[in-house]
Amino acid sequence: MFVRLVRQSLTRSPRRKLLTVAAVALASAIATAQLAALLDIEDRVSRELRSFGANLLISPKAAELRVEIAGVDYRPVTAGAFIPEEALPRLKATFWRNNITAFAPFLPATADVGGQRTVVEGTWFRRVYRAPGGETLRTGVRDLNPTWRVDGSWIDDNDADPMAREALLGSALARRLGLAAGASLSLFGEPFLVRGLLETGGEEENRIFTRLETVQHATGRPGQVARIQLGALTKPEDDFARKDPKKMTPQEYDRWYCTPYLSAIAHQIEEQIPAAAARPIRQVADNEGRVLARVKRLMLLVSLAAMLAAAMLIWSAMATTVVERRAEIAVMKAVGAQNGLIAALFAVEAAVQGALGGALGAAAGVLAARSVSLQVFGAMLETPPLLGPVVILAAVAAALAGAAVPMRAALRFEIAPVLKEAA
Repeated sequence: MFVRLVRQSLTRSPRRKLLTVAAVALASAIATAQLAALLDIEDRVSRELRSFGANLLISPKAAELRVEIAGVDYRPVTAGAFIPEEALPRLKATFWRNNITAFAPFLPATADVGGQRTVVEGTWFRRVYRAPGGETLRTGVRDLNPTWRVDGSWIDDNDADPMAREALLGSALARRLGLAAGASLSLFGEPFLVRGLLETGGEEENRIFTRLETVQHATGRPGQVARIQLGALTKPEDDFARKDPKKMTPQEYDRWYCTPYLSAIAHQIEEQIPAAAARPIRQVADNEGRVLARVKRLMLLVSLAAMLAAAMLIWSAMATTVVERRAEIAVMKAVGAQNGLIAALFAVEAAVQGALGGALGAAAGVLAARSVSLQVFGAMLETPPLLGPVVILAAVAAALAGAAVPMRAALRFEIAPVLKEAA
């Protein structure tokens, strides 16, 4: 009997039912797309933000020691102020080695170029190296800073002659010197071929870049680097991440150590290279955390707004249905139907519409999220298996919430006045 009443109720006013299902489906599609992206956004946005440069700076520990007496800086300038180049592969020996996207060593020097003192940076442009596990990998400034552009050609790090005299000029410096790609430049008393002009949008446009070995030879620092810039995929730091690891309990320390916080990755780098001090580039790290937090908050608000809109439409549709079926409700009460039965009838009707709309919307939302992911990130979005059922349950909950007030009104109908009005 109850099933027949539900079936009859669902077949009435089909246009209104279809409109309600469509509204729930649209809201569910929006919520599914937003939640699918939300669950995967941290890693993907972190990868995109890594294209803007490093978020960790690694320097010698000796350079971190500041000894100042009477205004004079007595920091050591000995070999201890450098990091051995042979230690670089150990950066990929940390617990979070797969989160390290790229790194690049630097060794600066100064040279007189065109009558002005200019910083010359020796670095890896794109170097193939062997990680501690035996895996062959590549890294360098080209992988660390994919937004950097060169007018001309990059220097080939894997050239047969690592001491080949080649350089990249910052575009601002090149304009001041009146040089272009293919020109010759005197550097360290030797002629250098200008391979290209570097455009970064930053201070690098006032510098010269060449192979690391070239600057090591010119400065008498073979096998040494002054600093390392590193990019890593991280979890935005929260209050727990900012706690002092020395004051953590063993359980807290394990949790911190096994979470890809920037501070935890820096700590593990220092474990692998004891002579180095790893410091977050706070401006980059803090901006990353703020961007991710705001994007997540926006996505949640959009999802909630979509479900709220669906609930309001169901409220309107159900209120109309209750008004139209007042006489039927009065008759059911007159023949002994309890309030629970009447409420269950309308609740099942709303739940079926919510479930149907939720299922359609979840399927559409997954397809939309994957399409957007391919267009924005160039990769297929992985959706967790439970996302669909969760969205369907949320749609049913929104439908029941929207139907709650009209159902309450239906249970308050007085039998006699309604039957007299219907007669």
